[in-house]
Amino acid sequence: MKSLTPRLLFSLLPLLAFSPSAVLARTAPVMPSSDEAAQAYVQGRLAMADDDLPVAAELFQRALLANPDEALMRRALDVAMLSGDMKTAVRLANRIELPPESQPRMAVSDSLVALTRAAGAASKRDWRGYEAARLAFEAPGRAVTSNQLLGTLLAAYGLAGKGDLNGAIALLDGQTERGISASYIAEHRAHLLALAKRWPEAADAYAGIVNAEGANVARLRIAAAASALEAAKTDPAYRARAITMLGGGPDRDPVLVAARARLAADPKIDGRKLGALPTRPEEGLALMLLRVATDLARERAIAPAISFARLANLVDPKLPDGWFVTSDALARAGQPQLALDALAPAPKTDPWGLLADVRRAAILTSQEQYPEGLAIANRLAARPDAGPEDWSRVADIERRTGRNADAAAAYGRALAMLPETPGPVHAQLWFLRGSAYELAGDWASAEPDLRRAVEVQPDNSLFLNYLGYSLLDRGKSVPEARELIARAYKAAPDNGAIIDSMGWAEYASGNYAEAVRLLEQARSSEPGDPTIADHLGDALWKAGRRIEARHAWSSAAALSPEPKLAALLAKKLDFGLDVALAGK
Repeated sequence: MKSLTPRLLFSLLPLLAFSPSAVLARTAPVMPSSDEAAQAYVQGRLAMADDDLPVAAELFQRALLANPDEALMRRALDVAMLSGDMKTAVRLANRIELPPESQPRMAVSDSLVALTRAAGAASKRDWRGYEAARLAFEAPGRAVTSNQLLGTLLAAYGLAGKGDLNGAIALLDGQTERGISASYIAEHRAHLLALAKRWPEAADAYAGIVNAEGANVARLRIAAAASALEAAKTDPAYRARAITMLGGGPDRDPVLVAARARLAADPKIDGRKLGALPTRPEEGLALMLLRVATDLARERAIAPAISFARLANLVDPKLPDGWFVTSDALARAGQPQLALDALAPAPKTDPWGLLADVRRAAILTSQEQYPEGLAIANRLAARPDAGPEDWSRVADIERRTGRNADAAAAYGRALAMLPETPGPVHAQLWFLRGSAYELAGDWASAEPDLRRAVEVQPDNSLFLNYLGYSLLDRGKSVPEARELIARAYKAAPDNGAIIDSMGWAEYASGNYAEAVRLLEQARSSEPGDPTIADHLGDALWKAGRRIEARHAWSSAAALSPEPKLAALLAKKLDFGLDVALAGK
């Protein structure tokens, strides 16, 4: 779907950065002395500087016991929300006094306080308290351009919470938004129509969204099918639409696969049992906050994305999607443990249990916890309905650990599950298996796979460059290798690695002046690559520019090369290129 630009939403929340943290044990609060409170505040600031969010939250809470300073409460609110302590975040938001009008420097902070109050009230279905918080959110100084869309949607869900669903729909019908704002209005109008059980209108609204921009959003596609099944109770023509709608979208999306299985098991299934339709106003509100979080994350505004996702979790903790969005944002923010913790409340049953395991494996692997990640990946691959993506996941982890032969075998299992007709997925897996064989030292098995990948995708610069350089590196078929690399260079002339390969191909062909020109260009593009600096030194030496060659080798040696290259560079610096290569 279209994304909400950061220009519209960056002003809502302060940007904070994160890193992994330890968690202080919770104890019964004891009133600290003024000196202890001051010390806790200083330690809390230090913890924030180190991105230790749970630690900072505990320390700020301790400082607040003795000194309920508003600035400290606001700082503690930010930290509590981002670390997931939403009970504390709501309590602090309700303690902070908001002025009738916000000063420009406080607009963002005041908006966050009001939005947190609203989310806390909605989570308790306190719609009177929600309305007060909503009005606070729209107070002068806070109702800036970026907040107008959210203000409208908050008002609509406030009406829905008080039982006036038709009024909520009428409010959105009266909007004249365009672009991305219109997309938000259309989506939540459909949700409100479903809440009002106006099924034909809801089915038409959801279908319009899926056909226009939400084709790959599983929840919206299932909601379109579910509302069509409900509409079919009065107009049978909608039933065929439901079946068609559910049949579209990604083939192996676990959420869609589960919905299709439910429909296949019970062709007369009730639309509401199919799933994805909001059944409570707070669920629709949580979906709105989650959409904002997703769009912000897509635009790499990770800190505010986490805040909106946390608010969605607070409003409706039963919404499975919310925990996955929160986890993904935390993982991207460099908070792996918090990302894993965020998956704990997700349903254990499939498809959510399956998705949670997939995310856990990815997070653990990103943190180089390979045994734990591989154990989950192997368990997923052992399922009776496992697919190519499951064995590819196993192979990727094996490859990261340096077990390239095992990785090649796992890629082979993935390839065996694909249909016979070669396509882009075949090419990708042939390339991955071939490169794994090559890294394992099995060129006889690697070459056929790498050639197959190039045959299927003859313009793929990565495939062309890898095969060409591998041939060049072995001194085999130098003219063919040069031709493959030239094709890669034509497709990606600004890629430093490919420029290096092109320069090295010219070197292997004896064109030393051209090799120097290209390798100097590659060096400028990738100044931290010791291999490129080494290649440049060799080309300079052959071109008769030996002082410059030694300078290039010296710079390569300073870039922490692999041990084998480091030893070769030492020989080149001591004895020159010819002697070093003679003893290679």
